[in-house]
Amino acid sequence: MQGIGIRARCVAILEHRHLDMILVVLAVIVTLPALRAGLLNDDLHHWSVLADPNTIPADLTNAGLGSDKGGQLTGAVAEQFAPMDQQRNLADLKEYGAIPWWTYDGLWVRFWRPLSSFTHWLDYQVFRSSIVAMHAHNILWLAAVVFLVTILYRRLNGPAWMAGLAGLMFVLDDFTYFPAMWIANRNIFLSLFFGILCILWHNRWRKSGEWAPAVVSLIFLAGSLLSAEAGVATCAYLFAYAVTLEKGNWKNRAATLAPAIAVTVLWRLIYNLLGHGASGGSFYLDPSLEPLRYAKAMLIRGPILLMRQWSRISADTFSCVPVSTRLILWPIVVVLLLLILYLIWPLLKTNRHARFWAIGMHLSVLPICATMPMNRNLLFVGIGACGLVGHFIGGIAAKEDWVPKKRFRRFLTKSLFVTLIVVHLPLALIVRTVSPFTTDIMVNQIKKTMDVEQAAQIAGKQLIVVNAPNPAAFFYFPYAQAYNAKPLPDKIRVLAPAFAGFDVTREGDKTLTLKAQVGNLLSCKPDRILDIDVVYMLEAISTVRSNGNGLHKAEKVSLPGMTAEILHVDNYGQPVEVRFTFDVSLDDPSLNWVQWSWRKARYYPFKLPPVGEKKEVRGPF
Repeated sequence: MQGIGIRARCVAILEHRHLDMILVVLAVIVTLPALRAGLLNDDLHHWSVLADPNTIPADLTNAGLGSDKGGQLTGAVAEQFAPMDQQRNLADLKEYGAIPWWTYDGLWVRFWRPLSSFTHWLDYQVFRSSIVAMHAHNILWLAAVVFLVTILYRRLNGPAWMAGLAGLMFVLDDFTYFPAMWIANRNIFLSLFFGILCILWHNRWRKSGEWAPAVVSLIFLAGSLLSAEAGVATCAYLFAYAVTLEKGNWKNRAATLAPAIAVTVLWRLIYNLLGHGASGGSFYLDPSLEPLRYAKAMLIRGPILLMRQWSRISADTFSCVPVSTRLILWPIVVVLLLLILYLIWPLLKTNRHARFWAIGMHLSVLPICATMPMNRNLLFVGIGACGLVGHFIGGIAAKEDWVPKKRFRRFLTKSLFVTLIVVHLPLALIVRTVSPFTTDIMVNQIKKTMDVEQAAQIAGKQLIVVNAPNPAAFFYFPYAQAYNAKPLPDKIRVLAPAFAGFDVTREGDKTLTLKAQVGNLLSCKPDRILDIDVVYMLEAISTVRSNGNGLHKAEKVSLPGMTAEILHVDNYGQPVEVRFTFDVSLDDPSLNWVQWSWRKARYYPFKLPPVGEKKEVRGPF
């Protein structure tokens, strides 16, 4: 009787008529620590594009890193989400040293997110320099998403208490915190907001048969696509709707998708015609430009992203392990996913709403396979996952007919039931509560990788970084210096990543060579099996030269003040030994040398060896 009473109280809470607002308030409260996050990474670059040009220090403009359209809406749309553009700034970034000398000349990253850009431009028009207000703006979009999610579950998730359970699980998932505390990641909230509205109005269209809701649905689909590329995932749920919830034959069901397909194709055509996309690196893949590389990435990353939704093991963790460990983990993850599919199959056979969430969940993984696995990209996937898990938990709790009767399968199903309750409720609550603190720790570790000021006097000098633990961080370094009213170096020269140990040999007054002790200069070596270390993630995000675009022996990269000559490469075109020749003596006071220490987790001055002598620089392992 007591158990029945507890169950009845839980059902009553989950069916509360104001649950949507309760969940909104809960989501806002647990996200309030984001208000003190400040500017992070891309936020700093965006500031240089969006702020009043009169507030941007001249040092940044003189370095060629400013914006010609600073503070203008046209500049925001064209440049905010286009950090590396061959036509505009790639050469300047490379000459200054914000991107390293080994960057592929064909690298470009240009995203088209005009609606998101408009909201950021509006921030700087209304809030000026109030970063707290900009974070609050992010939280407002999160609140709107949570509100719409609860409505979506109530419309499409069967019993009201199951819908409430799904909404609660969505709010407790920690994948919402990072986009809230990172101003630049607002685009995922906007895309999801318009995507949910699209699905809701699509449902209204199909229920009423009127064309006005269909037009509104398409407008919201366009809004989702114009907010972020992730908006393509909206189509995953429209497809799932046609397959599972639509009535009529397959021809009629397919016809309901034709308008959405037309809008999506038109968006992509305009996207490509305007020269947007990404190519030449490995952090972002463009499916339309590199279909084979994307297909391989989808095969590898898809199961990892899906498993995160069942287990809550961070998707980011997969990027913190070496290739050898990934080769071991991937088949294990696939087997576990097949086992889960086996256990939920009776539910999927009997419940069309569960099938809707399952199809939407799995198809919405596809767009985010275009970049490395990260929790913050899982919001579209999370909608389907929470809806499906809500049906599974609710079905067993309600003792629905699909629950297996055979002892062994029933045991496995009940075991999954208990696991999902623990993972998605109490454990999720703990992880969500501490996520502001764990995120702060991660952010501070990343900030250390570009904190060179304790080791160097950089004003007006060339900053020579012998080994950088996070070469990608130096893209943001000049913007961070300018934002904090600190001096910029005259130039930055990162000689190599700190992913591997190497020997530094001084050949002459102006010349030195770097030679990898194991493997090449750009990769983590040795590859330690079953290892977990942030250095593997730093390697992944710092890749600025994709496979097939390697360097060549005797190739020279000439930059102002320095030339890098490739002496040896490995079979993949990665440099093994490189000679650096400077225009001035290596001992010239205009050059400020620093070295990273993994043991001390900081930079300190690098002491050059005498001519003809060698010095060892240790790697992370």
